[in-house]
Amino acid sequence: MEGALDKFSAVLEQAMVHLQKSMQQENTYTALVLAADGAHIAASLLAHWQRHAPAQAQLHLVFFEAAAIASSGTTVAADGTSASALAQQRPLAANCDDPRIVLDTLLAASDDAGVPLLPGVHRFDAPTYRLTVTRLIGAVGQTFSQLVAVVDLVLVESTSRVADIAHFADSVLRIAGPDLAMVAPQPVLEQLQQAITSKGSRALALHPLARPWQVLLARLHKPAKPPLASARTAWVVGGSLAGAGVAYALALRGWHVHVTDPALACDQSGPQAGHLAAALTPLISVDDNFKARLSRAGVYRAHQRWADFDADIIVSRSGTLELARSKGHARDLLQAVHAMAYPDGWVSLIAQPQAAACAGVGVARHGAYFAKGMTVSPPNLISKLLSHSNIVCHGQQVDSLHKGAQGWQLRSHQNGEPVVLAECDTVILAAAAHTPALLAASGLDQHTLRSGRRQSIMPAIMSMDTLAGQVMHVPAAMLPQVPVSVIGAEGYFLPPVQGQCVLGSTYEREPAGQGCTRSGQQQIVSKLAPALGPAVLQPVVDAMAGCAPIAGWPPLASSGEAGDASSGEGGDATPARAQAVQHSDAPVFAGWAGSRAVIRGRLPAFGPIRHAPGLWLACGYASHGLTWSALAGDVIAAMLNAEPVPLERDLLHAVAPR
Repeated sequence: MEGALDKFSAVLEQAMVHLQKSMQQENTYTALVLAADGAHIAASLLAHWQRHAPAQAQLHLVFFEAAAIASSGTTVAADGTSASALAQQRPLAANCDDPRIVLDTLLAASDDAGVPLLPGVHRFDAPTYRLTVTRLIGAVGQTFSQLVAVVDLVLVESTSRVADIAHFADSVLRIAGPDLAMVAPQPVLEQLQQAITSKGSRALALHPLARPWQVLLARLHKPAKPPLASARTAWVVGGSLAGAGVAYALALRGWHVHVTDPALACDQSGPQAGHLAAALTPLISVDDNFKARLSRAGVYRAHQRWADFDADIIVSRSGTLELARSKGHARDLLQAVHAMAYPDGWVSLIAQPQAAACAGVGVARHGAYFAKGMTVSPPNLISKLLSHSNIVCHGQQVDSLHKGAQGWQLRSHQNGEPVVLAECDTVILAAAAHTPALLAASGLDQHTLRSGRRQSIMPAIMSMDTLAGQVMHVPAAMLPQVPVSVIGAEGYFLPPVQGQCVLGSTYEREPAGQGCTRSGQQQIVSKLAPALGPAVLQPVVDAMAGCAPIAGWPPLASSGEAGDASSGEGGDATPARAQAVQHSDAPVFAGWAGSRAVIRGRLPAFGPIRHAPGLWLACGYASHGLTWSALAGDVIAAMLNAEPVPLERDLLHAVAPR
């Protein structure tokens, strides 16, 4: 095997005579590697690319891998190295100049925590080397058709590497860029040559290398790649989690980004101000449906993008304990974990006694522990994302968009008069629940047919629903126990942030005029109470109800026992306060109220608006803004930069504006 790999590396050296010119011309160069030891082959390519590519150019390497799980549960790489050993190689040393070491690190069989990578698309960035690695984990016969990319070079070590890929030549042409090169054995190139001949090309040439390999060079009828990102500008309408995620992803790639949102005005506190904390938790399903796969991709992206963020942003990385809500839910958790054979580092089933130890508080049920769960401060995260030096924030409201001579005009009103805020050829609408009204005001909710008749489009977006909700902030000092990990059940209970535990949440069709309410806080407590030990929320119940039981809560302790409202200082004031609260519905605890933009089917929408070139959407994140933020940002930015997209093709179709 090693001799064959060395021979193919020598063949690649020969092919560089033909590839060097295209490498010098491309600002974004994408290569697919189909070989037994991809790192060995790609190391030669990386070394050549670093010598000949333009200074600002980016190299994107794509690999297809089948996960190999050893009997002990430890993932092993193709060369037999254990996942834990490879994981120790991360992070990359900035001064490492050995291409093989760089690639071995990026191709480790596990993540930084030593957890085997799950099926899907995984992207790893090495900005110091102007390099990204995209890895499709799963059977190559299934994953090859899921790749979305603009490919410049395909390296095929042997015919066996493509034997399981149906319609290989046609699949390559679907993702090929305007100039395509392939180094492969002659039988593989014959398939591709026939496919190119049938579709037509501007130029086609074959050059012999060491037998049996040849290099094919083709100029195809494909659109040119976009210019350098540093020469491009984008406007993002909306500055919360969706807009900030897209803006940050573009800024990292060198774009000049403007973000506008009334909440970003100088006299405002900023998006999601007062929202102390929220939880990011993976979802799983028995059939690994679209939402579960999107959640997995989103969690991976968030961990990658936010890995070095400070503790005031990522408050806790201690995981999530999802407690069984019913016998049916418990069965679903069990079946999902067994069906997907998840490693313990992703999710593990735990009994009630172990669940209590994991949570740090008394719990009444068993459940599943998700090690990748984390507690995040939404306003601090948004502030961090928007603080990138390539991002400029504005506080204006955008009322409509119209096509102008230089791109899309962002229009607003000042002193009752219409004004054009900016004109740009790339605009991302991330305005949450305001998105349908913005599209309608811009005439983008309909499409003109050849007959002249107007047809409604994007019905799911235009019928987007808004659900209000609130959370409550309970002082950690008043609780007998506080969680050390996120606790999820019918509601959720977060570890302390700034001395407060966040409990949530409600789902309301109509938001309360005053924001947080006592009835909403009662609902939160009654949802959480059955999943927790009897004493955990007793002080909260006492403070809210003055010993009056809340629906769903066990009988309260008798007078003189722990939790008695008449014991301790100020006991006489508690009933009077409770009575006043009952009449006014004023909240007993501080909290935060907001709204969720929900699309039918509960999947987000992000991607290009096909009937309006240059316009993109990122909305409908519902209760999963943290999960989708980094993922949607990188997907949109990758598509705009002709990079391999870090999401499968069928999932892109599922979340496309619709």
